[in-house]
Amino acid sequence: MKKKKIILGILIAVWLCVIWGHSMQPAVVSEGESGRFLAVISRIVPFISNDDNGMFIVRKTAHFTEYTILGILLCTEFSTYLYGLFKRLTIPAMTGLSVAFIDETIQLFVEGRSGEIRDMWIDFGGVLLGTLITLAIVNNKKGRRR
Repeated sequence: MKKKKIILGILIAVWLCVIWGHSMQPAVVSEGESGRFLAVISRIVPFISNDDNGMFIVRKTAHFTEYTILGILLCTEFSTYLYGLFKRLTIPAMTGLSVAFIDETIQLFVEGRSGEIRDMWIDFGGVLLGTLITLAIVNNKKGRRR
């Protein structure tokens, strides 16, 4: 169990570096990365156009996905020692919201970037989804053991 907690702690730290690292990229670098991804995606998924609307979809989906993964990691970590569904839901969710707040604050100080409340809500939604998926899996496993 201790080894699992250490590995999860390292994964969370690495994932925070990924999230905040993306936020520290100047706008031109971030848009270039998103643009390359959009060019590939628009060929595979025909309804996503290679324009501003497609860029919006790609960028917001990236936010949501990053934070869904964070929610899974946080809930997995916290569920090993938190008891009660309320705590297992709210503590990872509030931790994820704090990460999103820091993330958007970082962007206020990066060239061409801006911190946006909308992105915090998208991030928070991702954390909640990841947390709920993890809780469903954890609770399902516990139900089978009985």
